[in-house]
Amino acid sequence: MSVRRRSRFATYENFIVTMMFLTYGFVFMDRLSITFLFPFIVPALKLTNAQVGLSVSILSICWAVSSYLFSSLSDILNAKKRFLIVIILVFSLASVSTGLATTFGVLMLARAVMGVAEGPVVTLTQTAVVADSTPSRRGLNVGVVQSSVSLLGSTLGPLLLIPIAAALGWHKAFYLLAIPSFIVALVLMKYMREPNLSAAAGAPKVEHQRPPLKDYLQVFKHRNIWLGVLMSIGFMSWMFSTTTFGPLFYTKVDHMSEGHLSLFLTLMGLSQFVGQLIAPWVSDRIGRKPTMVLSGLMLVFSVLVLIYVHSFTPLLLWTILFGLGSGYPSIFMAVIPAESVPKAFIATAMSLIVLVGELGGGTVIPTVAGYLSDKYSLFAPLWLALGGTVFVVLLSFGLKETAPRVLRRRDANIEENVAV
Repeated sequence: MSVRRRSRFATYENFIVTMMFLTYGFVFMDRLSITFLFPFIVPALKLTNAQVGLSVSILSICWAVSSYLFSSLSDILNAKKRFLIVIILVFSLASVSTGLATTFGVLMLARAVMGVAEGPVVTLTQTAVVADSTPSRRGLNVGVVQSSVSLLGSTLGPLLLIPIAAALGWHKAFYLLAIPSFIVALVLMKYMREPNLSAAAGAPKVEHQRPPLKDYLQVFKHRNIWLGVLMSIGFMSWMFSTTTFGPLFYTKVDHMSEGHLSLFLTLMGLSQFVGQLIAPWVSDRIGRKPTMVLSGLMLVFSVLVLIYVHSFTPLLLWTILFGLGSGYPSIFMAVIPAESVPKAFIATAMSLIVLVGELGGGTVIPTVAGYLSDKYSLFAPLWLALGGTVFVVLLSFGLKETAPRVLRRRDANIEENVAV
């Protein structure tokens, strides 16, 4: 009987991981698509680098507020499935709005709408995965979902969208993005269960009771949460500096052709995809803290390569190698918060980290980077990205370890020493 129940749970666990992988990935394919297509959009709408930064910042600020508001509300109402499905349908319908832009003002409005629609998806998908994951697979499952950013967003995104934009125009490339996420919403509507936030994955579901205020306040008191908030600023400074201005830098400074640009971004995305699978899996075994430090150091070197190497082949090879270091965001944004606060407030903890990171790294940094690019050069965003990666590494040394396997091993060693 227990074997049969375990098999059923494992099947549903795999289903949730797969569907959240697709949901998370399609959201980021839409979000990052504008950065891949800036070489087409900038001349069409006659944008400055400062306006490029603002078009990314407006989405980030709307994403941040929406993420925290709706994620916290989903905790209070215990209605994560309904929130998730409605939000997916909204951003599926709204994804064409960027393609309708004919002026900078319309582009800003379109990206603001997308930010509101997509903001809560990150925390709600990861909460669903954490809720129905066995403890031994928690890091791996979260990493699989996070890796969709690279596989679907950073790899397939440029591989599909750049040729489509070149052949049919950049407007039509945005229109096509609405279809896959709409299909995912219909599948979840029929087969997804409300995430089980009881003490352990697979435990009987209990009736939702609103936790006392003192439990809610634990979200704001835990050291790991505040370190995660600060790390989020550093990580998103790297992410949005490189994704927003990277394609412009590669074409204008490194003089890549459209073919080389598509190949470079695709292979970079594949490297990040592998890293996002490996890092959480490794963290299950050696610990969250050491994995954060090692991955962070690799990402520092990846930025240095972009700054100092400008020959295509060595740039590509070094970027693929050090791009493996980009696998740590799911650890500090999802896994560590889920292991640090009461389970009823996992979405709130995750969304707090996203909120501050989006406001600091996703909103302020692209605008500053755009201004500095106009005033100095396109190297400026890369130096901001470097500062963000170094900041994350330094903060990682202050993390409190939460990996269950590592903590059990540590407790066993303590008991053994006491016995001796």
